[in-house]
Amino acid sequence: MENGKTELQTGDTLLIDEQSNPSSNDRHWVAALVQMNTEKKVSSLLSNLGYTNYVPTQTEIRQWSDRKKKIEKIVIPMVVFISVDKEEEKKLRKISYIYKFISYPGQKEPAVIPNEQIEKLKFMLHHADSAVEFSETVYEIGDEVEIVRGPLKGLYGELCYTEKGKPTVGVYVELLGYSYVNVDIKDVKRRE
Repeated sequence: MENGKTELQTGDTLLIDEQSNPSSNDRHWVAALVQMNTEKKVSSLLSNLGYTNYVPTQTEIRQWSDRKKKIEKIVIPMVVFISVDKEEEKKLRKISYIYKFISYPGQKEPAVIPNEQIEKLKFMLHHADSAVEFSETVYEIGDEVEIVRGPLKGLYGELCYTEKGKPTVGVYVELLGYSYVNVDIKDVKRRE
């Protein structure tokens, strides 16, 4: 890899001849970790080898002082989803531009991602009016949360409901009920 470019290594070209039938019924999605800023190139290389793959992107309009431009923004940096069977999975481990497959903590086997989740992600990215972002934390209605950034930093209350990806934090005032405010999901954390 020179100047941020990914090159095929000698053993990588062997996969074209060795690849098993891509119409196998036991195919599943796995997430491969790749070098930063090479997601689209790796996707193209995998496609050339005959592998079905997916790089989540979303069209974004960037504003410069003199112009606007539409760009395809990578939504999950350094990740390429690949549809494989068990044999293909083993062969892909030998490819130089795939660092590793993402697995659950404490496990060696790649995490299997249900096809339904990939399809929902594609749908959301294609149809969303605003930027799609990821959060590792799963919040539930009724969770006690604290606002950790922004002008309301330090305020805590109860998660009342979510609307269009924005949680609404409510603060109960005795006899008056809840006052509430919409906040960015990145500005909220679950209170311990």
